Amino acid sequence: MKTRHVLIGIMCAAVAACDANAPAPEVPSPSAVGAAGASPAGNAAAVAGVRAAATAHAHHATTAAAGGQKVELKMTPEIAQQLDELRRLVAPFHNFDKAVEYGYSIPAPGPGVCISDPVRGGMGYHYTYAHKDLIGDGEVNLLEPEFLVYAPKENGGVKFAALDYFVPYDTWVHDDPPSLLGVDFAREDGFQAWVLHIWLFWHNPAGLFENFNPAVPLC
Repeated sequence: MKTRHVLIGIMCAAVAACDANAPAPEVPSPSAVGAAGASPAGNAAAVAGVRAAATAHAHHATTAAAGGQKVELKMTPEIAQQLDELRRLVAPFHNFDKAVEYGYSIPAPGPGVCISDPVRGGMGYHYTYAHKDLIGDGEVNLLEPEFLVYAPKENGGVKFAALDYFVPYDTWVHDDPPSLLGVDFAREDGFQAWVLHIWLFWHNPAGLFENFNPAVPLC
């Protein structure tokens, strides 16, 4: 399967983690990620809590950010339902073994590479899907994130933190940028791609949809 490793590899040009002088980051292992994950019962309880919160605030506006530009996300019942469905899909991936079993098993841009930026904040380790070329298909689908993001923790180990939606410039043939939930992807010239993160499991003070997270430790 074609996974566009060349395109993903250009990530290294723009992130501190790819600096030749940076220390080699740990590669997430099933045991390391699983230790930070939730049990099936815990995941079910978390999903139930999210559903209740989304329903309670279904008509409230939430400030979010994408590409450094503040946007107003109106949490409609439809958007709350979509986010709930996304959370249900990815909840098992707190256990890294489950993510690999599902198909998110290809480290990108390469094994052991952790992405961060000294100014914009952290990101983490990215894993893409093995059974379909989500990166090169020129499409966006909320339930098919191009990458799962496992962010490093200060005390060691990693935590399942975000979904990364990634569309290389040369695969997007439309005049308008791609968007999800009414939020436009940001141009990331360092990656030569339109990019949108959704930080479902690690609060991002810069915004739910910002690509880097200043609360995530740098690699």
